[in-house]
Amino acid sequence: MKGKIELLAPAGSYEGLVAAVNAGADAVYIGGQKFGARAYAENPMEEQLIQGIRYAHLHGRKVYMTVNTLLKERELTSELYDYMKPYYQAGLDAAIVQDFGVFSFLKEYFPELPIHASTQMTITGADGARLLKENGAKRVVLARELSIGEVREICEQVDVEVECFVHGAVCYCYSGQCLFSSFLGGRSGNRGRCAQPCRLPYETFHGKQKLSKEGECYPLSLKDMMTVEYLPELIQAGITSFKIEGRMKRPEYGAGVVEIYRRCIDDYLNHPDRFRVAREDKERLLQLYSRSGNSKGYYKQHNGRDMITLENPAYHSGEEQIFQRLQEKYVSQLKIHNLSGILRAFKGKPLEFCVTMGTLTIQVEGALVQPAKNQPITRERMEKQLRKTGNTCFQFEHLEIQMEDDIFLPMQALNELRRNALEQLETVIVMSQRQEPKAFVKPSSDDSLRESPLLKQKLCKNAKYPIHVSVETTSQLQQAVNHPSVSAIYVDTSLFSLKRCSVEREMGNGKGIETSPIPDCWLVKMAETVAVIKEAGKKAYLYLPAIFRQDTSRQYNAMKEQLLSIPWDGMVVRSLEQLSWLQEIPYKKELISDFNLYAFNHPAIQFLKQNGVTEITYPLELTEHELKELRETALLTVYGHIPFMTTVQCLHKTFGGCDKKDVRLTLKDRYKKNFYAKNYCDYCYNIIRNGVPLSLLGASKVIENIEPSGLRLMFSMESGQECKDILDAFAAMDGEREKELFSEFTRGHIKKGIE
Repeated sequence: MKGKIELLAPAGSYEGLVAAVNAGADAVYIGGQKFGARAYAENPMEEQLIQGIRYAHLHGRKVYMTVNTLLKERELTSELYDYMKPYYQAGLDAAIVQDFGVFSFLKEYFPELPIHASTQMTITGADGARLLKENGAKRVVLARELSIGEVREICEQVDVEVECFVHGAVCYCYSGQCLFSSFLGGRSGNRGRCAQPCRLPYETFHGKQKLSKEGECYPLSLKDMMTVEYLPELIQAGITSFKIEGRMKRPEYGAGVVEIYRRCIDDYLNHPDRFRVAREDKERLLQLYSRSGNSKGYYKQHNGRDMITLENPAYHSGEEQIFQRLQEKYVSQLKIHNLSGILRAFKGKPLEFCVTMGTLTIQVEGALVQPAKNQPITRERMEKQLRKTGNTCFQFEHLEIQMEDDIFLPMQALNELRRNALEQLETVIVMSQRQEPKAFVKPSSDDSLRESPLLKQKLCKNAKYPIHVSVETTSQLQQAVNHPSVSAIYVDTSLFSLKRCSVEREMGNGKGIETSPIPDCWLVKMAETVAVIKEAGKKAYLYLPAIFRQDTSRQYNAMKEQLLSIPWDGMVVRSLEQLSWLQEIPYKKELISDFNLYAFNHPAIQFLKQNGVTEITYPLELTEHELKELRETALLTVYGHIPFMTTVQCLHKTFGGCDKKDVRLTLKDRYKKNFYAKNYCDYCYNIIRNGVPLSLLGASKVIENIEPSGLRLMFSMESGQECKDILDAFAAMDGEREKELFSEFTRGHIKKGIE
């Protein structure tokens, strides 16, 4: 264990914060009016959130603010500083961040503010956690898909605080790797506006064969997680903070879950040999909210049908009297601190009032004590007046009054004395954590669009842009090699099949998936492929796996010398784990960041480049104008069936069992739109893609305005002939062929954008 275990509670409102603190949370995470991943929560206004910070600090608790969305360039340069300044000055304890640019900005201008890397950064291994630690993160919130063994390894290998979810709703997709809601309706999960398409009904097909039975309509809807029984193992794994999900739920939910987890954590820490979870506590957790029952998450199970709601994703809550009890106990009442006080009242001297809370003592003086002319004030009257602490967080447990007889004091004098003492006490507690930010000068509109040196190297209007092509099949590779307009080929690792899922084991021991060494034939085929690409006069890049977890990292480490001996021109990185791993090797050739390493603003681009990236791929959610504002040339994705989700769950396994075969399934939604899911057994993840391809073939003027460094075409399920036809059209930028090639297509966000 790394010191004290923190219980971290959600709050979607000021009332939720108060309830969580009252119920026993050590810290609360909450969003303000901007830049939080729960844009549809109540989210308090500035004054109320600062009041919440004060309330938490009065009781020795912490408040972490969610600034965990991707920020567009103008938001970061024009809004973020003024937005964060009052919270920083109020003593905010940490910011939870997804955006690399926000990460860098806060570190520079709010230097004393701890930064917690959001689960939206998709950290799945020690390499990623180490990179963030070296860049200044105090804490890393791990991906929810990890096993206890993987969590333990990260805790042991990296000296950074580790936060893990233990209770609440779970996304079907690896957090931060979902564009489903964004592309379907413009409500981006990366901007806190997810419309939850995973909770909608879908039919599942393999070819024309329907796999889902009657009533099995919700294959993407996960049951909520409840891990209270795993607390001893999770504590022993070294986790710093246990996180409860639920900022969109009512305050009583947060209080009720905190109440039970607080008791169970304390019971284990006080009596580890006698730890057990009462049946009543498990039932109460289910009564608070249940989505077709609960699962225990991924800590001991890699994936599985039993984790999916399938038939009904709706919440069911318990009896209203449960919530009424929680409301009365934790929401309606303030948490009270017991104080000790000594009042000294002697004629001719000012009142003295000494107030003590723990080791902290405040002494104030008041009005001059007068001799009584008629009726003197009594000890009982003075004590009664001083105990009227009203709507504050204080009450006097012990109150001593030292006084002379025959004295007079107006009630107003006693009220002012008490009020001054309590206000000073509160101020001392709260003000001890105030910080002043560094000065920040907002860039002018000209500065925000100033040219970078790279812009001088842009191609002239009529020149052909370099074409970069990613391929997953041999036929796609062959067409890319043979096509004269292709300058670079990204070869997906799935082209070199490992079939390591064939040795998948149950995860009851918490160690993860055991794997066999990478076979020599894998490396031989890789070397042969690179030779063919080089002979065609093109650059060859290895397109690394979408997810780089513990077992994958070990395999690649075991063969890094052989991998380095293959003359790749570079690697395309898709995770921070890969970026960190390649830095440590160290890898000296080109590193291209994929679009899922979101370069939403210029500081984010600089962050990636400072960590080894040599070329950026533009993100997929920015408009033409917003891409121009980035002030950097980068690769623009102009074609492909966009990955909507990258998941550890496997639809093939859900409906047919795990036979270690890579297959493509079709999801059909209620509007008869198709989405395609492929399982990548070598790395045990699924990718769900849009059935309608992105195409900017007929948007040549948009491309010319953006002036990218190259065009990215992403092939996944196209035949060889389709691949050739699409390449021919893009090589000539022949927009007339767009409708001939695609019966349906989308321009993505290049014009309409996201909120």
